[in-house]
Amino acid sequence: MTRAGTLRTAALAVALALPMALAAPAAAQTRGETAAGTTSAEERGALSVRHYYTTWRDARSYWSQDTRYTTGGWLWAGRHYFFCQTEGTAHSDGKGANSTWWVLTDDDTGNRDVFVSATALRVAEPWKPIEGLPRC
Repeated sequence: MTRAGTLRTAALAVALALPMALAAPAAAQTRGETAAGTTSAEERGALSVRHYYTTWRDARSYWSQDTRYTTGGWLWAGRHYFFCQTEGTAHSDGKGANSTWWVLTDDDTGNRDVFVSATALRVAEPWKPIEGLPRC
């Protein structure tokens, strides 16, 4: 193949690949996380926005907002995303923090759509919902 033929072949390959490369970020946004840090509505239903808060301690996760249904999983202390909150069983962290509010998240041990007591969040106030976090 001549040099001109090689250049034409390379230009054609770039011309075919470029639209696919430019479309990839948009396609990724419809499947999973968007640039704003949210999960697509298709993947999460109505719980599409991730709200980030810091937990001040490790917290056990539960399948519901009732402490009888533990997952055996944990959410480690640090910055995490949460989808929503709901009221449930009263919970005490053993250090004086009490609340009936539970937040929905994915824990650090692989469980999805689990609840953690709001007492683990740094912004939590006793017996009050987390400001800015929608209800489930």
